Amino acid sequence: TVVNDYTKFSFYDWSIKGIYDITKKDTLLNVRYLGYKQFQFNPMAIKGSKPLIRLEADVKQLQEIVYNYIAKGVDKLPDGSIQLNVRNMEILPGLTEPDILHTVQVLPGIQSFNETVSDINIRGGINGQNLVLWEGMKMYQTGHFFGLISAVNSHLIHQTRIIKNGASASYMEGVSGIIDMKQQDYLVTNFEANAGLNMISSDAIIKVPINKKFSMIFGVRHSINNLISTPTYTSYYNRAFEYTDVLNNIGNDTVVNDYTKFSFYDWSIKGIYDITKKDKIRFSILSINNNIEYEESTLKDDTAYSQKSRLDQFSFLSGIDYSHSLNDKHSVKLSSFIYNYNLNGVNVSLFNEQEHLQKNQVIDWGLKLNVYNKLTRLIDLSSGYHYNEIGIRNQDNISRPNYKRDVKDVLRVHSLYSEVEANRMFDKMYARFGLRANYFQQFKRYILEPRAILKYRISDHISIETLAESKSQYTTQLIDYQSDFLGIEKRRWVLSNNNSIPIIRSRQLSLGVNYKKNSYLISLEAYKKVVRGIITPSQGFQNQYQYVYASGNYETQGVELLMDKRFRNSNVWANYSYSLNDYYFQTLTPSTFPNNVDVRHILSIGGSYRINDFEFSGAFNYRTGRPFTKPKVENGNNQSEIIYEDPNSSRLRDYVRLDVSGKYNFIVKKIKGELGLSIWNVLNRKNDINIFYQRNDNNEIEKIVQHALQFTPNLSFRLFF
Repeated sequence: TVVNDYTKFSFYDWSIKGIYDITKKDTLLNVRYLGYKQFQFNPMAIKGSKPLIRLEADVKQLQEIVYNYIAKGVDKLPDGSIQLNVRNMEILPGLTEPDILHTVQVLPGIQSFNETVSDINIRGGINGQNLVLWEGMKMYQTGHFFGLISAVNSHLIHQTRIIKNGASASYMEGVSGIIDMKQQDYLVTNFEANAGLNMISSDAIIKVPINKKFSMIFGVRHSINNLISTPTYTSYYNRAFEYTDVLNNIGNDTVVNDYTKFSFYDWSIKGIYDITKKDKIRFSILSINNNIEYEESTLKDDTAYSQKSRLDQFSFLSGIDYSHSLNDKHSVKLSSFIYNYNLNGVNVSLFNEQEHLQKNQVIDWGLKLNVYNKLTRLIDLSSGYHYNEIGIRNQDNISRPNYKRDVKDVLRVHSLYSEVEANRMFDKMYARFGLRANYFQQFKRYILEPRAILKYRISDHISIETLAESKSQYTTQLIDYQSDFLGIEKRRWVLSNNNSIPIIRSRQLSLGVNYKKNSYLISLEAYKKVVRGIITPSQGFQNQYQYVYASGNYETQGVELLMDKRFRNSNVWANYSYSLNDYYFQTLTPSTFPNNVDVRHILSIGGSYRINDFEFSGAFNYRTGRPFTKPKVENGNNQSEIIYEDPNSSRLRDYVRLDVSGKYNFIVKKIKGELGLSIWNVLNRKNDINIFYQRNDNNEIEKIVQHALQFTPNLSFRLFF
């Protein structure tokens, strides 16, 4: 690739046909090639028609990767984590554009059983047990459209790491799993911009070099339903608000829905400042907003009444990092961040004129000091101190009858960690051992968390690995009532009090074997995980335990298999997961029963094909049904409560979905473009994702079936400048 002050091109780029004219005498060319150091020169000073330019090799110690894990741009690293590179990623089934939190669900062991990005289940855990990071900051809001698409614009994400086990000791929380998203971290050398539009939203990204040492990246995205209502938007809208207060009164002859306003947006800023070669500053800001407002009216005694209800979900994150390299072997990094999350609901009933105000607020700020040392050519040592102060507030204010609740909890956590990493020892082994010590100031309690990874290459094609970890978590999500926050985002964040809301702790062990030869990859991993300190309100029960408090644990064990084969222009894969996932609550009867997300069998078969400027992808997805609880036959209409069978003793019918995608890449006058088409659920199958029961106004038991997205097409168009 050749770069000057005015343009950037590659001789592999067919648009210049291997020829480029240089007219300015003072032009300086930067020549870059993978594996070599950048070289700058004035082409006018070189004599001869075919000059020879020698580049110096840029030798770096790189970690081994298991390349081509399902698709190009998805890599498996030696520590067992999966790395996504959005810029190099092939098109995935059902998606016209990359969506990080949808993409991770292609991986074995990761699913969303209600088809959202805000409720991801990693090896049998719930979403509140995941640690989702943006630029090193924990996210308490991960979805737009109240969970149907990622809250972060994936075109801004440079690299994402997914960790199911064996996390670095530098990570805190995330007893279920970790999703770590990072933006570009190097200077922008030339102005870049791109803008896109799909049937849900539009966005734009600008990368600006302010000077040789400072550059900035701007991004903005907004829903388009205020301009046009598309079939895709309608499908998402009905899915997001099904069986919520927004749609519950539709069809009621006495209630008129006067209007509904819904929108979402996000914007972000990143600054990249290289003060010197050894001193660097990075700062990041992200704002996320979802809101819906609707007005309903009715007639009472020939008098018209109208009421407005609304729900606002808002996040604001900001952080700054300073790093200093003492020399080639020693460096330090100091980080500070603050996160403000708000979920505000106003629910007004037309029939009894009751107003219910609700608020869930999280303020999380902290400091991190990390020290990195290269002890030898193969061994690294990293250590650090982390401080977190988190405050969570929950408010309820009800009129008729008058009721007020305002609870605020604060927790301060001090953490020390240290770990040693040995890369390619004896050309056969990778190892990492770490220990994290957390001190919970209010509880005067210490928790130690050992982490370990050992990977050994038996032959050129076969490697085995062992991963183990212990983690703790002091925040969780729970549901007080299914009607909270208009029944849309029912979960609220709460803080551990070391009593009725315990600190959640997990232990996990996994054993794996990988076979890789040429373009074949087979990966098999068995695991066992135990999570203690969960409480029933956090699990979202909709049976006899919906209003029962109990503390317990769950235990899950399973096997994950992935097979992948890459051809010259195509790729095929298959992944299969088998797991058993059971609750244990000592004070409940029965004390042991299937977990709400106990799905035994999950199978995905897919492939991609590329020809010239066209890309195609498709996948078949199958899983057995998740558990639910049926009422007993002897229920009568004179009872107020529902008598249930044993908890989670029934299963939803099997889930089947076929997705396809296509993309066309083009270049017009040096402007790159992409045109994409996707269809989610090609077969238009009506998949059940939840079944629960409630008594209606006539005191009869009513069966409620919630469905996944049906046939949903989407179009996208993007230009790169």
